[in-house]
Amino acid sequence: MIIDSHAHYNNSAYKKPFRYLSYDKDGYSLKEGELPQLMQEMEESNIRYFIEPGVSLQSCEEVLQLCSEYPGRIFPAIGVHPTRSIFEKWADRHKLAEYANTPGVIAIGEIGLDYHYKREEQHRLKQHLWFIYQLNLAWKMKLPVILHVRDAHEDALRILRWHPARKLGGVIHCFYGSKEIAEQYLKLGYHFGIGGSVLQLEERAKALWEAIPHIPLDKILMETDAPFILPYCKDAIQPKLLRRARNTSLILPAVIKKIAELKDISPDEVEQVTAQNTIRLFSLPIEHV
Repeated sequence: MIIDSHAHYNNSAYKKPFRYLSYDKDGYSLKEGELPQLMQEMEESNIRYFIEPGVSLQSCEEVLQLCSEYPGRIFPAIGVHPTRSIFEKWADRHKLAEYANTPGVIAIGEIGLDYHYKREEQHRLKQHLWFIYQLNLAWKMKLPVILHVRDAHEDALRILRWHPARKLGGVIHCFYGSKEIAEQYLKLGYHFGIGGSVLQLEERAKALWEAIPHIPLDKILMETDAPFILPYCKDAIQPKLLRRARNTSLILPAVIKKIAELKDISPDEVEQVTAQNTIRLFSLPIEHV
């Protein structure tokens, strides 16, 4: 059984018929369809459960709606993404607590810091305010966090070290950092979400490939960040076709295979243990069989 610990199936990319990426024993392929069809295909591929994080106040409503349409399969997390926080009204932050109190919410996320794009100083300040507010909310509600940290590990780690929410655990979503950065998060007890980044060419993925053997398997979760972070597959699919393709949880067997290769263990072990990790971290109300 495979669990996608981070996907965005409420994204507008899935609202109409779309082209999406699939993976099976014959490799990558593109298909056309709609979300119900994709959900059925993933069920048949043993990809049964998903965690759906919010990225803005509006998207949190959409996340809760989508989860109500797939009860017991998609689990909601509530949060404001750092790059979206600069567009939210600080006075509206109380709405987040209202959404988070909805029955079935399993985490606060995705939250964090993102310095990838050049921003004004006041934008970084607002990111920090939202990050700390949401850590406070996680601590109050005793929920783990889903962290988005991009080119901002020094500041994120500094905040996480002193904040009591670290005791509740969480996951560094879309981790692609070095072994040294991974070690710092491990000391705080965090897990690592690994997805399409591990399936890039060596010049982009080398640091992650070097880090994974040093990350205990019981600290790794499967994720895709669908519809984003497509794996490298231009040798199998024309680049012009990929430009409009959505990523999906169907690529997770390829992620599992790569992690197994890097850790010199079996794919079955990676699949089993990472599913157990996800259930345990987020207290998901499902049985692992």
